[in-house]
Parts: sequence; C-alpha cells; structure tokens
Amino acid sequence: MERAWRVIPLSVAAFALAFIGWMIRMLQLAWIRNDSWGFTVTVASVVIPVFLVYLWLALYVLWGIAREGREPGGEGQP
Repeated sequence: MERAWRVIPLSVAAFALAFIGWMIRMLQLAWIRNDSWGFTVTVASVVIPVFLVYLWLALYVLWGIAREGREPGGEGQP
C-alpha cells in the first residue's frame, strides 16, 4: 500500500506535465495555422495555472510521504 501512495502523486504530476505540454503544443499549432488563436489562449490561460497547482500539490504530497517515511516512527504523527 505504501508504494501506491508514492505512485499516485507521481502519476498526477506526470499527467499535469503532459497536459501542460499538450496545451503548449495546441498554442503552437494555433499560431502556425492562424486558427482560433483567441480561444486557445483563453483556454490555456485557465488550464495551465490550474494544472500547475495540481502539479505543486502532487509534488508536495509526494515530498511529505517521502520525508515522513524516513523518520523513525513517522507514520501517524501530526
């Protein structure tokens, strides 16, 4: 079960990074094709910060799990 708690934040972080990369690629394609640039920028300006927050949260949880796991008797302490 401990391994799952390490994999979940990493998978959330990987998903957030992949989605941010995909949005940046959509911005590039919209710029190259001169296609619905305003809509793409609007969506990206909302989506990218939201997923950056998800990424920060996932890494924060992962760091807390990793730090707590190294302490003797760290599990269950406030």
